[in-house]
This record gives sequence, structure tokens and C-alpha cells, in this order.
Amino acid sequence: MKGVLAPHQSARFARGQLPQRVGKRRGKQSGQAIVLIALMLTVLIGMVAIAIDGSRAYALRRDIQAATDAAALAAADKMQQTGSYVSAEQAATAIFGTNLRLYSAPACTAYGTPGASPWTVTCTYSDGTVLTDVARATGPQGSRFTLTATRSLQLQFGRVLTNGSNPTLGAAAQGNVNNLLYTPTVAALDQDGCGGVGGAAITINGTGTLDLIGDLVSNGAVSVTGGTVRVAGDIYANCQSTVPGSVTNSCYPSDASAPCSYPDVAGATRSGYRLPDPGYPAPSLLGGSVSFSGSVVVPAGIYSSLASVSGNHCWFLSGGVYTFLAGAVNDGDLVSNELKPPDEPNASNNTLRAANQFWDVGGGLTCAGAFQLTKQSGPRDIQTGIWSFVVTSLRTDTYNGVSYTRESAPSMCDQINLNNHFDNVQVAFSNVPGATSYNIYAAPPGNGCTGPFGLAANVPVSGSVSNGNLFPCPNVNGNGCSLGNESIILSNQLAAPFAPNAGAAPGTTGAYPPDPERAPLAAGLPNQNPARGAGAAGDRANENNCKSVGNAYISCPGPITPGAVEFNLPAGGCFNSNNSGDTYVFSGYQYNWIALYEPPANGCSNTLGARSNGAWIGLVYCPTASVAITSPYTFEAAGGGGLIADMIAFSGSLPSMSFSSSYAPVPQASRITN
Repeated sequence: MKGVLAPHQSARFARGQLPQRVGKRRGKQSGQAIVLIALMLTVLIGMVAIAIDGSRAYALRRDIQAATDAAALAAADKMQQTGSYVSAEQAATAIFGTNLRLYSAPACTAYGTPGASPWTVTCTYSDGTVLTDVARATGPQGSRFTLTATRSLQLQFGRVLTNGSNPTLGAAAQGNVNNLLYTPTVAALDQDGCGGVGGAAITINGTGTLDLIGDLVSNGAVSVTGGTVRVAGDIYANCQSTVPGSVTNSCYPSDASAPCSYPDVAGATRSGYRLPDPGYPAPSLLGGSVSFSGSVVVPAGIYSSLASVSGNHCWFLSGGVYTFLAGAVNDGDLVSNELKPPDEPNASNNTLRAANQFWDVGGGLTCAGAFQLTKQSGPRDIQTGIWSFVVTSLRTDTYNGVSYTRESAPSMCDQINLNNHFDNVQVAFSNVPGATSYNIYAAPPGNGCTGPFGLAANVPVSGSVSNGNLFPCPNVNGNGCSLGNESIILSNQLAAPFAPNAGAAPGTTGAYPPDPERAPLAAGLPNQNPARGAGAAGDRANENNCKSVGNAYISCPGPITPGAVEFNLPAGGCFNSNNSGDTYVFSGYQYNWIALYEPPANGCSNTLGARSNGAWIGLVYCPTASVAITSPYTFEAAGGGGLIADMIAFSGSLPSMSFSSSYAPVPQASRITN
């Protein structure tokens, strides 16, 4: 029957004999499994290669990028610390190698400083990794370091599927530092004048020229309706591509007119940027409750009632935080924490008294001290001849429980001829505000007023120093001067073996005096303080003085600026200094160089004026308050920390303002900008 197998057919099948058509089909499929396995192995090897070499490439790319980022930050950070491009480039090279565990020194082209053109350093490490560092000096926009790195990836499985060459992985990063945008000379945080809102955040309506060295930043509009504006830096006007009025960008940092030649860089007007509030914290270590008294020296602490001074007086601020809960007003006095010597010298001839004494400037004030030499018969026969003398003022200020000694620059030089045996020397003083003692430095006969001088004696201030009657001052004999007077007779102190000693430590017999004052910033102003110096060199009393926490002289920057002050005005208190008085103060490192602080809760209206010689050596920070600048003498210092307020108005004769990073809060850290 159809479909039924015969017995002999069934037997053949049982012995494994297939029908003819089945055998032919299997013959056609013979060897296909090997091909499939080969193809699958190829795919598998490729997948393994991708998995292994791909993950290695990802990890290596990540490591290179991290190392390049670290190198860019290291370069910018070192530049901020040292101001040296060479040190910055070396720091980038070192940190890059450390991050990639390349400990052998690379082969580098020369390190150097960029000029009008960038400076490029290329370093090749032992495994062939290459780091390229391009340094640029960009004027008011700071310093820029552009780093690129390349490294070859040694393939493991991947070379089976390629031509055998190894791919190169790369990374790039850019570090910027010292951009004046983040530490502006003048900045208004309000947005008036932008987004359809009327008004302006910065208004300038005066006479003369508002001359700024550093950046001018406004989150709103800038309005110039009177006077001219000259900015050696960039102008950031949030919603203005140009600022209407007489406004020019000059060369930074010289303030010369464009075109600029290196190292000067021309500033520009830039729009579309909004400066965030830096959010500086309120001061700590506020002290206890205090009030004004008759003493010239004003203590730091908390003043619960309005602190108002007037009447042509002198007020010396001891170091610390001054919290004015109800505000502060200066209506005719000189308020300062500057420690000065009696009889400040002419900066070019120390045998002459300077025409403008710091504590005598303006309004008939006569608070500057003086000293006088006279011969007296005494017990010791000291060397005869013409002796020369200079004196300095000393005081001690306290911060966080530690006392810090301050010593002013030397006075003018005075001489006396000891031509008889047993002639001794009387030194008499009319006190200068703030001094608690005086150091007397002597130059033996033959030295003259060029020195060297050696420390001979110290004279403490023993009497009261008040504002009761300043009109007879200065007077070394007293004669009614309420600042008081002191005197001493020098005999044993000048006897042999007295001699100036360059190796003597400050404050010990024979030690040299501090460095002298510098020439005035401008005609009609007092001398400037000595510049910063290494260790005990330079300024030992004021804004250019740095000490360790343990009261040792150190090179700036340092943790402590002895005598520094910070004005703190919580909500409800405003600061108003009109044009009949002078406020001349410096802050310091322990207060992050903030001279006047108002918290965001304080939205009052402040006035910063001056009679003839005011200064804020540090930052004026009033982020939600307004500040009116009404005098050309408000910022009579070579550098300051800037002015940040909600709104700012300039009127009257316009001032000059110069930003200096030496007297400004620590800027935002160096940043990666790639």
C-alpha cells in the first residue's frame, strides 16, 4: 500500500542507511559549522578587544584629563601665590607627572614669562606623554594657562584587528587667575537700568575725572551725566554695549592712553555679565560693649549708640572690630589707625620736617607730635662731637589674645653738638596719637644724619593723651597741650661701648631703626608708609606690616596685620563721613582686608567723603546698601581693596581709585575654564 514500508526497507533504515535524498542534503551542509565558529570567534575577539582596550582607553582618557585639569589649576594657583610664570609652569609640569605616576623628570623646553606673545613650554615624559603649556598675560583679565596633553594607548587585543598602530588620546584644560572682574575697583550689584527698569546702578555726575585702575562692574546701567570716566581695566556694563558719555578705556596697569605697549594691555567695555554677590562673612571676635571717652585712643568693641565725632579732634583707633549698632558719623575730625612718628621727615631730606604731617592735615588740626634735643650736665662723660638722633613711635595692639608690637618709621633727624665733658642729652617729646612709647636711635659723631643709627633708649608715655585742648600742640614742654609730653636724659645709654649694630634684633640696644617713609602720593599730602619688605625690613607699623601669629616679623602675605581695623554696621546703622572730616583706615589679613562691612540685611544710605586725606585700605562691602562718594580725597592711598555696593553715586570733584590685590580680600580661587 502507498505509504507503507516493506520489511527490507525498514531494516536498512535501522542500520543507519538514509534515503538518497537525505544524504544529499547533509553533504551540502558539510563544513558550515567551522565557518560559523570562525565568524563568531572574530566577533567575540572584537568584542573582547573593545571591552578591554576600550575600557583602558576610557580610563586613560579620564586620567589624562584629570591630570591636565590638575596641572591647569596648579599653574593658576602658583601664579596667584607667587606672581611668577616660571614657577607656575614648573608647578603644572610637576603635578601633571605626579597625577599620571610619571616620576622621572621630563624633557622640557625653556620655562619663561609671556610678553606681547604667549610663552609655550612643551614637556615630554619618559613614556612619550607630551604636555604643552601656553601661558598668556591678558592684562585686566589676568593670567591664562592653556594646557594640552597627548598619550599613546598601547593596544592589547585591539592590534589584532588593526594595522598595529596605537591610537593617541588627548586632553585639554585652561586655568585663569587674577581676573580683575572678580575683584573690581568699583562694582554695583543692583540691576537698575536693565530689563526695562529705569535708573542706573552707577551714576556719575561730578566734575573732573573719575580715574580708576582696575575694573568697573555694574549689574545694571552706568550713567555719566557730568565729568569724565577713565578706566585702566575693563568696563562690565550688564545691558550696555557702550556707556554713553565721556568714557574711555586706558591701558592697564599704567593708566596710559591707548594704544598700549606691553606690559600694558588695553581694557574694553563688555556687556552681558552679572557679578554675583561674593557673600563675604560678617566679622567675628566682636569684643564687648564700649563707648567714647576723652582719650584720643578709641577702643574696639560694640557701640550701642550713634558714634558721632566732630569739632576738629584726633581719634586713634586701636586694632580690632568696631561694631556700630546705631551707625557712625564723622563730621569734622581725623579718625585713623595709622601710627606715625613725631616730626615726620621730608622724604628727600631727613634733616627737614615734612610740610604735611599726617596728624596735622586739614582744618587747623595740630595733633602731630614733635621732639627736641637739649644739652644737660650729667653723670657720664660721653663722646664729644655732633650726635644725630631719630625717634619712632611704638604701641601694642591685641588680636585674639595675642599682643603685637608696632613701630613707626623714623622721624626727621635732629643733631646736637656735645663739646664739653659731661654733656648729656635731654630728649623731650610732644605726644603723637596712638604712641605708647618712643624709641630713640642715635648716630655717634662722624655718622651724621645718614646714619647708621642704633637703638639707645625707650621712653614710655606716662600721662593722659586727650582731645581736651589741641591748639597749643605740639609742645614738648606741655604748655597746655592735652596730648601730653615726655622726656628723658641720655647719659649711660650713649657711653661706650654703645654703637649701631646691623646684626642686633629689633628692640635691642644698637638695633637699626625701621625703614623711612616714602614720598607723598601727590603734592599736598603726607608721606606714604614704607613699602613691604622681607622680615623686619619695610613697614613695621601699618598696612604694609606682616607678623606671624606669635608676633614675629615675617614677609607678607601673613596671618596678622597688627593694628588693622574693620568697621561692622549691622542692620540699622549707616556710616557717614562728610567733607569736613577725614577717615583714613587700613584693614588686614585677619579680617580678609574688609575695611567696612554691612550685611545683606542693611540697606541704608552711606556717605564716604573727606576733607583732604581720607583712605579705605581694604574693601568697602555694602551689598544691599547705597554708597555716595562726595569728595576727591576719599581714596588718597596708593591702593585699596575696592568698593562693592548695591548702588553707587559719584558727585562733586571726582576721585581717583586704584585697586591693589595686596589690600583686597582673597579672590575666588583659580578656575578651570575649558
